[in-house]
Amino acid sequence: MDIAIPHDVLAEAPDDESKVRKLGYIARGAAVFRAETIIIYTYGEGVDWEEVELMKLLLEYASTPPHLRRRLFKLDRRLKLAGLLPPLRIPSHMPPREPSAGDVVDGVVERWDGYYSLVYIGGGKYAKIPKPYPIGSRLIVRIEAETSRPDTYRAVVVKRPPDYWGYRVEVKPFKQLAEGYDTAIYTGREGRSVCEGLPRPVGRTLVVFGGPKAGVDEIARIEGIELKGLFLNFIPRQGTEAVRTEEAIFAVLALLNYANICSVGKPTKAEK
Repeated sequence: MDIAIPHDVLAEAPDDESKVRKLGYIARGAAVFRAETIIIYTYGEGVDWEEVELMKLLLEYASTPPHLRRRLFKLDRRLKLAGLLPPLRIPSHMPPREPSAGDVVDGVVERWDGYYSLVYIGGGKYAKIPKPYPIGSRLIVRIEAETSRPDTYRAVVVKRPPDYWGYRVEVKPFKQLAEGYDTAIYTGREGRSVCEGLPRPVGRTLVVFGGPKAGVDEIARIEGIELKGLFLNFIPRQGTEAVRTEEAIFAVLALLNYANICSVGKPTKAEK
């Protein structure tokens, strides 16, 4: 499941610290519910591209294993408050230990050794891959065996493992959000109440959230398009005037997780 947030989601954050903390909550929500991608979508005129790049940078930083961050991110004043981001504590973020055959670990290509790539995997250890990859590339590798060097192991590149390995971050215009998805779920106060039927995600699913300046229905009107998918109110009878995006992420994804993992039986009304 992927989620989408607007480019102006930080509009009401009063200072830089609040912006970082808000992005931290979004990162945590995505990780708790195993989102594969966070899409920052743009709409309307006057997009603040510097803020979009800041959001992308901080969300990517949060998703990167701590032991690889210094090798993947250069010194950048925009990361001066990155310490406020809460730890995700997903499998790829666990502290490095002594590797053993069969372990799947995250790493970054540090240098080439003849026809091999030397991939730093944390703890002063390296994986030796029999193929040249660009320096700075982030790879997921499986340890195969030890080598003659105590700090280096033979390994192969593998696809993302079944354990949750973090999210990617993309930027897209609102009009192109739903392209390539089997199911699009738009969230908002004006949508149909989930009390009428909780949807069960089918296929590749995208969940779209509004922001402090406009809900997804307003954004669709601004962009001159019709929402194609489910438009649902996941928090009927909300007690506050507005629900913040980071709050909505937890509420919505918790319900969808229940529908997808825990519920059984016939399709709900929202699916018919």
